[in-house]
Amino acid sequence: MNRIETPRLILRDWRMEDLNDFYAYCKNPDVGPWAGWKPHETVEESREILSRWVQGEEGDLKLAVEEKASGRVIGSLGVEEDGHRDKKVPGCKNLGYVLGKPYWGRGYMTEAVRAAIDYAFRQMKLRLLTVTHYPANQRSKRVIEKAGFVYEGRLRDAVTIYNGELRDLCCYSLRAWEYWLMRAKEAGLSLALPEELPQAEMEALQREFVEVDKDVTPMTVDPKTLDYRRWLERNVAWRTVVPEGYARSTLYILTSSQTGPAGALDLRHDLTPRLRAGGGHIGYGIRPCRRGNHYAPYMLALGLEKAREKGIESALLACDEDNPASARTIEACGGVLDNVTDGLRQYWIALGPQVRS
Repeated sequence: MNRIETPRLILRDWRMEDLNDFYAYCKNPDVGPWAGWKPHETVEESREILSRWVQGEEGDLKLAVEEKASGRVIGSLGVEEDGHRDKKVPGCKNLGYVLGKPYWGRGYMTEAVRAAIDYAFRQMKLRLLTVTHYPANQRSKRVIEKAGFVYEGRLRDAVTIYNGELRDLCCYSLRAWEYWLMRAKEAGLSLALPEELPQAEMEALQREFVEVDKDVTPMTVDPKTLDYRRWLERNVAWRTVVPEGYARSTLYILTSSQTGPAGALDLRHDLTPRLRAGGGHIGYGIRPCRRGNHYAPYMLALGLEKAREKGIESALLACDEDNPASARTIEACGGVLDNVTDGLRQYWIALGPQVRS
């Protein structure tokens, strides 16, 4: 049973008892054509379609949008197969929605789409969510842009609608790590360089990592025998100059005004043979006292943004087989398992080129 609540709406499975509400908005001549389908002419036509939705198809999500205040179904929302992409693309679905005309202009669909995106990435574990609109549908465009989707381009002569008209599609998508990045920034989380934070806070972070759980301490966090000044100098130097056979790297600290330093992430700018066979581009860890707050996918997503800024278009991530929590984090951010060797799971996450305005 699927059920998603927002402040004003309930997104839930369809029931045959919804038939009258369904027919009421589907027969409106100003609703269906914006989504490419013919307005329903009879209640029996609506009944036939609704019965298929009630039965459902495995792997797809087709929900009624119910207004809490009235108890009426005022629209629909679906997360289904993307018919414009190869079916072999892993973890990919397409978002579609429609809203009854009397409810336009109230922000209902923006509210519903945000909740559906959360569900798609947190519960359905998607790697890629796509959405489209016809060029003339500016209302849908605004909903999509507010939701944070990335514009891909215009697919010309993409579909023929019910009346034979040929239409273009404006195409958007959201990768899993982009979703977590968006939510991380909304939560006020960011990555800072060590020299941007107070020394006392950094030393407390170091001590906690090393003394409580050294096994998951990012390598460059551990000061070893160095005092703080020398440790910081070494970290800054490794961003540009490293011994032969090593990769340049940058240490970032996860922080916010609410949490203070909450984790550490080591971004390697290049893949040496050792890193290619082992730890990959990124190593990270959440500070022991901040664990249990689900910060890991936020921090990894912020690190992936930094990686893309440095020209990395596909990031290699790794975790031990006996670390399911780390595996879940990598997979939540869209990691595709590539290899399991000697107790190490290796994943690739597609980042794409840096988008410049």
